[in-house]
Amino acid sequence: MDGLTRTDELVFVLAATNLPWELDAAMLRRLEKRILVPLPEPEARRAMFEELLPSVPGEDKLPYDLLMERTNGYSGSDIRLVCKEAAMQPLRRLMGLLEEKQELVPEDDVIFVVSIIVKDIQRP
Repeated sequence: MDGLTRTDELVFVLAATNLPWELDAAMLRRLEKRILVPLPEPEARRAMFEELLPSVPGEDKLPYDLLMERTNGYSGSDIRLVCKEAAMQPLRRLMGLLEEKQELVPEDDVIFVVSIIVKDIQRP
């Protein structure tokens, strides 16, 4: 690549993009080798879901076939994000329930905390 000094050390540069057709000519000229990694095939998507969202023993299996069908055109990183967001949904529901049931802080709790927290500033 332009601007690099010569050295005896070997350097390997790897670049990746989900939008290879939007790279400008200067970038394409500097990256001599190009390898197209296609989007995952249906069975690869299913395997990713099975790996990233395993079924809970004793419960119904997740609809891996449906997930596979509905994610046509998704990249591996898209599928990973779907799994991450799906895993967060139960926590979000729980947080919503906790916010609905939020209680006032009892006086005893406040008095207890004041007794154990040391003041930052001590007056002489």
